[in-house]
Amino acid sequence: MLRIASLAAGLLLAALPAVALERPGEGPPGLVNSIVAIVNNEPITKLEVDGLVAEMYREAPDLSPDEYRATWNKARETLIESRLLVLEARRRRIEVPPEAVNAEVERLAKAGIKAEDRRDMIRENLMVGRMLSTLYSARAISPDEVADYYEKHRDDFLLREQRQVSLIMLRAADFGGDKTAVRRKAQEIVAELKKGEDFALLARRYSKGPAADKGGDQGWMRKGSLIPALDEAVFRLKPGEFSEPIESGDSFLIVKVAGVQPASRQSLAEARPAIERQLQADERQRRREQLIERLRSEASILRFDFVPADAPRE
Repeated sequence: MLRIASLAAGLLLAALPAVALERPGEGPPGLVNSIVAIVNNEPITKLEVDGLVAEMYREAPDLSPDEYRATWNKARETLIESRLLVLEARRRRIEVPPEAVNAEVERLAKAGIKAEDRRDMIRENLMVGRMLSTLYSARAISPDEVADYYEKHRDDFLLREQRQVSLIMLRAADFGGDKTAVRRKAQEIVAELKKGEDFALLARRYSKGPAADKGGDQGWMRKGSLIPALDEAVFRLKPGEFSEPIESGDSFLIVKVAGVQPASRQSLAEARPAIERQLQADERQRRREQLIERLRSEASILRFDFVPADAPRE
């Protein structure tokens, strides 16, 4: 989560020039972007750390003041690591062509992130990614490693019960806002189903819900993945059964359970591809941590005492 938040914050907040060094109780009023760390002569500023903290804090808004300050310090350490990696990529002369930067800017724009004026930061992120990829050549994973992981993480391969669900949705908006008319039509459809009419055919004919053109097939669902009213109905029905009309807001829904996959556990053979991917990911993380540890030991890193002004007050 931390690394994802670091990237998000990094793309949204550019590194701003340091304007002063501020210690608690010092500095002129209104100073907002003090230097909070220096990594090999490159400053990390308060605004950079605040940007990352904002992402992390949004996911846990009820932190105590001490927890908030710990989060702030953790964010600073994350930015120190990021700066070390960027400096190492520069030292290795990792090149990123403009086309790659353009492609990443476009990808971020499609995801709703404005990154046009963050090209330098994006280029550095891509440089680091390319550098790390040279350290991560895939290694052979032995059958014994896979089996050992499987035995130690058996609960990770539990598969919850799933049910194949089909849906017919009728909306009041398609009946001039008349909910009584919608209810009546839903009851008529249920009556047709009870006479043996095909659910998929009626879904194609009447449904205004998702996948209506596919007979209302919603795929396989786990308990808790649907709205409560539907969830209760779906996991009460037996295979082949359908529900009475279910009121949901301005709509009426009819569901059918086409099939049931009981809870089970993946076999070792079924789990093998996922285990191999996880072991490769663990190896990549181990090598990254080794690189970070070496870079930290070789770097000049200064941290300045700083009490986050925006920390919650006790």
